[in-house]
Amino acid sequence: MARLEGVAKAQFYPTPPSVVERVAALVRHTPPSNRRVTRLLDPSCGAGDALRQFADALGGGETYGIEIEQHRATEARVVLDHLVDGSAFAVRLGHEAFSCLWLNPPYDEGDNGKRLEHSFLTTLSRALAPGGLLIYIVPQVRLAQSARYLASRYEGLRCYRFQDPEYDAFRQCVVLGRRRATQVIAADAQAQFAAWATDPLPELPSSGSTSPVYELPALPAGPVVFASQFFEPETAAAEARERGLWSNATLVERFWPAADRPVRPLMPLRRGHLAVLIAAGFLDNVLIEDGSRRVLVKGRITKVSRAVESADPDVEVEREFLRTSVVMLDLETGEFEDIQHGGELIEASA
Repeated sequence: MARLEGVAKAQFYPTPPSVVERVAALVRHTPPSNRRVTRLLDPSCGAGDALRQFADALGGGETYGIEIEQHRATEARVVLDHLVDGSAFAVRLGHEAFSCLWLNPPYDEGDNGKRLEHSFLTTLSRALAPGGLLIYIVPQVRLAQSARYLASRYEGLRCYRFQDPEYDAFRQCVVLGRRRATQVIAADAQAQFAAWATDPLPELPSSGSTSPVYELPALPAGPVVFASQFFEPETAAAEARERGLWSNATLVERFWPAADRPVRPLMPLRRGHLAVLIAAGFLDNVLIEDGSRRVLVKGRITKVSRAVESADPDVEVEREFLRTSVVMLDLETGEFEDIQHGGELIEASA
């Protein structure tokens, strides 16, 4: 029955808040700055509660979560800074872009028959920067399978079991260590891991009884690669709005200027210039006044056809030409004046 219940919830066993509190007490707070940040990654974050609590206990840090179950992912999106909805094995991650890997993986076997705890560890470790902190939460018995991998790629390792009564449920332990800059052969550390898998472990110290042991590396600020390998329209649209071509301010201003700005010509306009601008519609609905008269001006240009003489009497020939007109509304009298191309003046009352 317990196995079926685990499958139903995708082998999700959230870290108890009391455990998160004790783990955070082992990590020194890193003050943020404008140029350096700490990034925290949880590849099976559930509703995001554990990573959010851990980040808050450290005084901040950018939080990144991955969750495959839809309802928990929706909740995590509210509390974490960045969230990818999907499998941790189908996410593009920035190489060595994270300060801390909070890893509480599913306790189960994958489709290939391999344990998911070890698969998560070997797949996600690449995301940690050299000196980055691994927090690996698994049942104690599973340490033996990952002993060689952990010993060769991590240093400064410590292992604690959950405090009572939390330990009774799944006999979980917490491994903490810093990622090595280069891989080494560490037979002694491997043997120690094998012993940790079976021997009694010390209990996680309470937050008031210990001093910080680890420090998170501060990394250069700025966006990092963190996205699903599959095409998601909403994610793609958000990415385009943030970094796409239309985010270029110069280009957007050229195509869609925020407002028409007044332009001052180098030389005063003559009457002919004004007539052309008005007739072409550039000075549309413009109020003109000379102290004694106020008129509203609107210009337009229309295309008309006119018959012209043909060399063949049986063939009719028409030629298109542009006719300009300027309509003025006298704001005092309400009279219209329509000046057509060719100088004809027509007066009409409103």
